[in-house]
Amino acid sequence: MQQNSEKVNITLKTVIYDMDSDEQETQEQSVAGEWIKKGDIDVLKYEEVIEEAGTIQNMITIRPERVSIRRTGAIQMNQQFQSGQKTENIYQHMHGNIHMETYSESITFTENTMPRMLEINYTMKLNGQLERKHQLKLQFSRRK
Repeated sequence: MQQNSEKVNITLKTVIYDMDSDEQETQEQSVAGEWIKKGDIDVLKYEEVIEEAGTIQNMITIRPERVSIRRTGAIQMNQQFQSGQKTENIYQHMHGNIHMETYSESITFTENTMPRMLEINYTMKLNGQLERKHQLKLQFSRRK
């Protein structure tokens, strides 16, 4: 299977909606990373540094039927998204562990144009608390 690797610019935006208060929280980051294309699988790799925690290696794997986000280093997580499915994992960080329960409503990946776009709409419960709606939007394009 042929594998291509390119340097890319990645923009990741997450919006969290609190359904009770009708408020929303938005986080956005832009980073340089690497994109690997292997058959029908797209993999993005990048590092982020969190001042109080340290370095985190991120790997996002996009398959036709699912997406996984794996974080290692100062934070450990392996979150799975499968459209119409509930998944669970543990988010490990310096202050302890958080149980994450995710229901993926929709996953859309636009792969035939640059920039490539991934959008995931999902609900999440942390440690069994109230469910909140989330939207993850990721786009990446070749570095010039």
